[in-house]
Amino acid sequence: MLENINYVYLAILSAFFASISNVLVKSILSTVSSKDILGINFMIMGVILLLFSPLFFQLKFSFFVIGILISIIVIDTFANYYYFRALEKAEASIVTPLLSLAPVFTFIFAWLFLDDKVSFFNFFIAIIIMMVTIAFSTDFSKFKFFLSQTLFPAILSSVLFGLSAIPSKYLLSNEMINVLTLYEIRAISIGFIAFFIFGTGRKVLKVEHYKKLFIRSFFVMGKWFFLYYALKKGSAGLTMTLANITPIFVFILSLIFLQEKFTLKKILAIISIVILIYIIN
Repeated sequence: MLENINYVYLAILSAFFASISNVLVKSILSTVSSKDILGINFMIMGVILLLFSPLFFQLKFSFFVIGILISIIVIDTFANYYYFRALEKAEASIVTPLLSLAPVFTFIFAWLFLDDKVSFFNFFIAIIIMMVTIAFSTDFSKFKFFLSQTLFPAILSSVLFGLSAIPSKYLLSNEMINVLTLYEIRAISIGFIAFFIFGTGRKVLKVEHYKKLFIRSFFVMGKWFFLYYALKKGSAGLTMTLANITPIFVFILSLIFLQEKFTLKKILAIISIVILIYIIN
């Protein structure tokens, strides 16, 4: 069914699921450190997929494919570690702007390694979407603290996530692996690596933490499933741009569930992004 959906809509769905997972992980990181949850976070998702693996597993085995898979796993392990580090040290509203820069690096890497070029017009529109997203989500009153505390992990996470999209798109576009199999292998491998480096976190994690991580895992899997399908079908740079409009959905969810107040800045940003997405599509 997803094969027939425009990659633009798949990328936007990825952003929606990401917004929920970002909010959920922030509540968890208020009581434990990123090192404590990194391994179990991925292992929960990997085990869920492993249970259903016979229904979807598809992999064209070769040393070349395994090499690319290993590169994805290593890149994403460090990308997620620095992502959690950034969220751990600052509020999501402060960290999100630099985490939203991943598409910039995806455009660069896609042009270098995949010959994945887009028109100058679409590239220009994508840059405007990123700028609007950053302006929308940046809390300038706390920006000085952000620069001193979380600049390095947030930037590095963006670079690594931007890079990770390239080998992932290559495998998916060339039918060497399917979306579910890629995420299953990725999740289990990152979980084992995190266990080995940082430990299992069982001494500090409580039942409440495991419950929250289990619930969050479905939103994280949704985020990556839609992102991988979008990467398979469309431009890597445009896909990553649209998948990083998460602050828009965070604000909409806050309006619905937390009665957050409207502001002219946020309303104009949402209208602008909707118009720009329509133009790209």
